[in-house]
Amino acid sequence: MIPPSLLPLANHLWQSSWFAAGAGLLTLALRSIRAHLRYRIWLAASLKFLIPFSVLAALAGRVAQRSAPPIPPVEWPSAVSQAAVPFVVPVPASGAPPSHGVFPSVLLAVWFAGFAILLAVWCRRWCRVRAAVRSGSPMNLPSGARTVSSPAIFEPGVFGIWRPVLVLPEGIAGRLPPPQLEAILAHELCHVRRRDNLASALHMGVQAVFWFHPLVWWLGARLLEERERACDEEVLRAGIEPRTYAEGILQVCDLYLESPLACVSGVTGTNLKSRIERIMTPRIDRRLSSARKFLLAGAALLAVIAPLLTGVLSGPLLHAQSQAATFGKPSGPKFEVASVKPAPDRQTAMSAGLAPHEGIRLDAARVDIGDWSITQLILRAYGLQPCQLSGPQWMNSLRFDIAARFPQGAAGDQLPEMLQWLLAERFDLAAHGETRDLPVFALVVGKGGPKMKPAPPDPDAPADPPSKDAVGPNHSAKLGRTLDSLWGDGKSFGLTAMDRAGGNLHFEFSKLPMDALAQILASYMREPVIDMTGLAGRYRVTLDFSPGYMLSAAGNTPGSDPSAVATEPTGPSVFSAVQRLGLRLERRKAPIALLVVDRLDSIPKEN
Repeated sequence: MIPPSLLPLANHLWQSSWFAAGAGLLTLALRSIRAHLRYRIWLAASLKFLIPFSVLAALAGRVAQRSAPPIPPVEWPSAVSQAAVPFVVPVPASGAPPSHGVFPSVLLAVWFAGFAILLAVWCRRWCRVRAAVRSGSPMNLPSGARTVSSPAIFEPGVFGIWRPVLVLPEGIAGRLPPPQLEAILAHELCHVRRRDNLASALHMGVQAVFWFHPLVWWLGARLLEERERACDEEVLRAGIEPRTYAEGILQVCDLYLESPLACVSGVTGTNLKSRIERIMTPRIDRRLSSARKFLLAGAALLAVIAPLLTGVLSGPLLHAQSQAATFGKPSGPKFEVASVKPAPDRQTAMSAGLAPHEGIRLDAARVDIGDWSITQLILRAYGLQPCQLSGPQWMNSLRFDIAARFPQGAAGDQLPEMLQWLLAERFDLAAHGETRDLPVFALVVGKGGPKMKPAPPDPDAPADPPSKDAVGPNHSAKLGRTLDSLWGDGKSFGLTAMDRAGGNLHFEFSKLPMDALAQILASYMREPVIDMTGLAGRYRVTLDFSPGYMLSAAGNTPGSDPSAVATEPTGPSVFSAVQRLGLRLERRKAPIALLVVDRLDSIPKEN
């Protein structure tokens, strides 16, 4: 029901509302202490509407992404994330966001109308009070505060935010007995010292922006009540006789109009009857006990730490890229000998009756690569997804045939290291790693939990390869899992069935880890897919979907427009296939480690 463009606002209102509810419970627990502390708690709840938790969570996630090692998967961050961010962008079966027409524009127009009307009313009232102040004459009081005597019939109040002025109606000294006038002045000077006008102006800003939310108006009433109660307590602690003070307030209410704005602090306001009862039956408010101090400190720490911890624990972590890698000179074995030639044009080769030389053939002694672009070579060499490579566009169009022999003792799984040497020595590749915020899909557990069955343990199967996050002594690093062992029977991921019938793809895996599932899905998505399920181990996975989302490597590079190369999907989508597994894909933006090409030759050095 909520348009996707308004989902961040919905999440923010949800979080702020729960924060205000927590503030309410805290003030209830501290109801017997002085009012000024409860006033500050309510003010913090009001200001929370101006500070999204997502800012703190994103900041913590970025710090963790850049400076901390990967955190072991835990179960509860997913539940915490769902509770804190309940509204996510719904992705229908077609994979395209639903169209809401003019509905968001209508809502924006309604919001702006309410915002403008509220500001206009407040500005008009502010101008009335300012005119009353300017028409007054200066007065000298023993307190030293700037004071003006005004002919207006407003109650005594404090006008101004940065340089407050005490405004008294003309003739008030002749209408109130000196003890009552002294009590009223003490109350107003308390507002000046506490800078209550500034706090009220901040909350009025919250009300102007979120005028449609009833909670901000309820918060305003609580702020006004505790503000006046705090000043009443301070006046009584100064030695003013309660009866004299109460009679002075009643006289002001009888003779003058109430202050027209919350940011013009007056002496009246709130529930007058209950306020007079509190003044006439003063009680000794208890100071903060050790338990209450601990409760207050814990609540303050929780309010700050909770979003930071959520950002750290559920922060976007691509497999083996918890930080941007620094790419230096490659290490490991080199090809014993390698031939690099420009690939012949496919149409020319086919017209000459020659079979096109495409793909990669790998055995224990050599590798034969046909018609690969430099982009494909770099992706394979560094274990990257296409979105993690940034370089000149011609890397996608120049294609080469490579035939190379491994050195003695080298194995096929060391092909990436040998390709790194080939790129550095023959194409003069120089690159560096950095982190950029890119649109991604996060693979998370659905609300009903995973529906996949765990794969039975296989004592003969090799363990998962260790994480490739670690940066070696030469500051080179490999990012991402190489899925060479995925395609084929008897491989480590247990591909037991692969079929294409009716234009749809069908996969069955008997022992698939979630990071590998994320990379498989990334091949069919417009953004990279991040495994944020927190699910360890391997699972039996069946996927049935249309390949309509597959993108070319050229169209999935940073800065390109993926919609220009995406085909219109037909049949079941990747999203519905994932939902059948008890998972879901959420649109997010995350810091992604990139390999940025600094120097690259288009013509390789001679063989």
